[in-house]
Amino acid sequence: MHVTRHRSASPTSALPLTLLIAGSLGAAACSDTPEEDPPNVIFITVDTLRADRTTPYGYERDTSPNLARLAAEGALFERAYALSSWTLPSMSMLLSGAIKPLADVTILPHHESISESFQNAGYRTCGVVGNSLLDADYGYDRGLDHFVLSEVNDEFNWTAARILDEGLKWLEETDPASADAARKPYFLWLHPVDPHAPYAPTNENQFPDPIPGDQSRELAAQSLAQQSEARRSAGQTENAATPAIGDADWKKIQRVRGLYDSEILQFDAQLGRLLEVLAARGELEKTIIVVTSDHGEGMWQRAANADESDKAKKGVFPALYSGHGAQLFDEQVRVPLIFRGPGVPSGARVTEPVDLVDVVPSLLALADLPVKRVYGGTPLFEDGSTVTPPNEPVIAVCSRLSSITVDGRWRLHVPRPHRLKKPGVAIELYDLEADPLELNPVMDQGRIDDLTAQLVDWERSHAPDGLRAGDVAVDNQLYIKLHQLGYGGEAEHVKEFVKSLEEERDAELGTEPPKKQ
Repeated sequence: MHVTRHRSASPTSALPLTLLIAGSLGAAACSDTPEEDPPNVIFITVDTLRADRTTPYGYERDTSPNLARLAAEGALFERAYALSSWTLPSMSMLLSGAIKPLADVTILPHHESISESFQNAGYRTCGVVGNSLLDADYGYDRGLDHFVLSEVNDEFNWTAARILDEGLKWLEETDPASADAARKPYFLWLHPVDPHAPYAPTNENQFPDPIPGDQSRELAAQSLAQQSEARRSAGQTENAATPAIGDADWKKIQRVRGLYDSEILQFDAQLGRLLEVLAARGELEKTIIVVTSDHGEGMWQRAANADESDKAKKGVFPALYSGHGAQLFDEQVRVPLIFRGPGVPSGARVTEPVDLVDVVPSLLALADLPVKRVYGGTPLFEDGSTVTPPNEPVIAVCSRLSSITVDGRWRLHVPRPHRLKKPGVAIELYDLEADPLELNPVMDQGRIDDLTAQLVDWERSHAPDGLRAGDVAVDNQLYIKLHQLGYGGEAEHVKEFVKSLEEERDAELGTEPPKKQ
């Protein structure tokens, strides 16, 4: 089942809610008709795809040969980071190019999405989305002539093949009949969900055997031991014992990891199919393609958060974190970012860190459309070559915490104030050079204070009316949908976070919260 919405030419639809705050993007983009045909744009955002589980990023398993081909023919960014570790805040920033330091979930009315920019420039526009969180209520259909969205409880039956089928169907149905109309390019947004749990590849597990020399079990055990030691050092004797990872549990974990990798391979096969179709249509060399993701996945790599509720700890060996949204380590926010097409250098690999807010201005610049200076990111290409990104902090946010990384080395994780009151939750600093897997926190109070101050400055610089300004209302429908999709823990943390923000704002303004009736 799916929902199809045909949009009018108007790029704006009313939104029923806003959550928290965001920077303004200004008015819609427009440009004069260029002398040469403008490029087509295909924007692929693969849900829950970790960079380090893909072939072009050096993974031991060949999960993505077509993605590797795309990277060889285009530009790969080795250290690309999503700005959040779960779908709604990450996608709202990715699609709008707007930084929102309090993890907003919606594309706000005064923002312009990437699809609106291309629609206003005369492009045909379509979005085919397999994650029902990205719906019209939160602005994700804006700027799309045609919007196809999976329904709740149905989206994880949508394979990448189904997503691509819908996109190619739209292309065939909207192929212009006249030579003049044929000059009108298209913007196609595809959002497959294959690597998202539950992992159920159509061809079963393509990677049933363990990876030779895999040390992940020992590293996971090290993370559990480190957490237990931290609890004992803080005087928390309850639950301070280190859970042991049994052989049966680890065998289950290895099997599910193989299924995750198999779903990446399943997506990759459809990427190869797309490249073949574009070549057959004579469009491959005049189409900009970008592949990225909204966030990664835990995959039992490290200890679960100390303050997760028992009901949030479910599944295989819950002492280790297997999902996304609750942490901001590399496996949660480091994602693929690969461009191919006109204006993109072939075979480029960029080592400097970039944020996904760089994607919108990069696509607009590649299509020779105006790039507003109010975008949070920076165009990554100029005159057919890559541009060295500015040496700025890399920051990620969610309802539980924020993180800041400077100089590619020092990373600070700062839990939100409502969590710092809980046992076992603390600010943590890591030296990524000495400890790239972030297993051993460093005690350096001076550096912690400095990075905390930088994080606060960043938050305030992207909050136009102050850090606590804006509407903090949340529609209960969001909580209902989050629970339906298995994000119950996220829903509770969002509620808790918003409540703490309201209390802080009331305290700053000297007002009392409304009394319960």
